[in-house]
Amino acid sequence: MHVKRSSPAAKLAMVLALVGVVGVVKAVEAKVNVQHRLEVETGAGKVKVRVLIENRGDVPIWIPREIALGDDLSAPRFALSSLTDTVAYTGRMVKRGPLNAADYLEVKPQTTYLNTLDITQAYAFKPGQHSYEIRYAGPWVTDLRKLDAGGIKSSPALPVKFSHTVRMAAR
Repeated sequence: MHVKRSSPAAKLAMVLALVGVVGVVKAVEAKVNVQHRLEVETGAGKVKVRVLIENRGDVPIWIPREIALGDDLSAPRFALSSLTDTVAYTGRMVKRGPLNAADYLEVKPQTTYLNTLDITQAYAFKPGQHSYEIRYAGPWVTDLRKLDAGGIKSSPALPVKFSHTVRMAAR
């Protein structure tokens, strides 16, 4: 008995099998969705930046420990500008090599992480009342073994505008 292998039913079965394999492969791919958000609080002569990191994905991510746990900066982590020019970073500078695995903190899947940093002394705010804009690139990694340029991803936060007043010193 001779069986014809190109019957429509056989083709349909093969297509469905392939679709099933593709579906399984897609289901195994982990969803990665990282959001960064900035909030700025000014008052009492201070500028405090709240950094909110949301890992809405299915796998852990790692973020710079200084942003996650620190209360001050060791390098210019934010881009700050006034209406007319860039605001210089004047904070402490720690001379070191590139960040390594110990410099990152894990953020588990479906977790939100929040930290507040006081940047008042870290940037050259002008005397008087001025408007500013702050930006953050939002670096993160999914694999600490890939900290080279190709392994670091970013989810930039939307820029935030704020005003800050530096009081003139009394003479």
